[in-house]
Amino acid sequence: MKSSKNLTAVITLWVNRAVALAVGAMLFLLPYVLEWYQEFRWLSETEQLVLSICFYCCAAAIAVALWNVDRMLTDILAGQVFIRKNVKRIQRIQLSCGVVALICIPATVAYMPLIFLVVIMAFLCLMVSVVASVMDAAVTIREENDLTI
Repeated sequence: MKSSKNLTAVITLWVNRAVALAVGAMLFLLPYVLEWYQEFRWLSETEQLVLSICFYCCAAAIAVALWNVDRMLTDILAGQVFIRKNVKRIQRIQLSCGVVALICIPATVAYMPLIFLVVIMAFLCLMVSVVASVMDAAVTIREENDLTI
């Protein structure tokens, strides 16, 4: 049973790293991707500019979230699950989700489909907040148990 849990963590770690590479590649390929997207849906110059600015502004928050997921999964694979560092990492991921939502709100004026990203990221921020609270409570219980033993 334990090996399947480790397998899930390993797979998630590698998927996270693949996503990080894809985001890194998009930093350089975004103009080409927008040009390719034009084959399916025409974008005005303003929409292209808004999407570019939005992506480049969100890239730092995305990088912070991906880095924290990577570090947390690495600790989990090392057997360190309920530790304060992981609580802080989850809180940073929550903050990153909120930052992406806030960055994209003004961009929805020029490119309305981004409203879906705003709603998804705001909801994800809320869900990660719940996970952070549960993790914080679990760490507190673990620390109290460690003191009593």
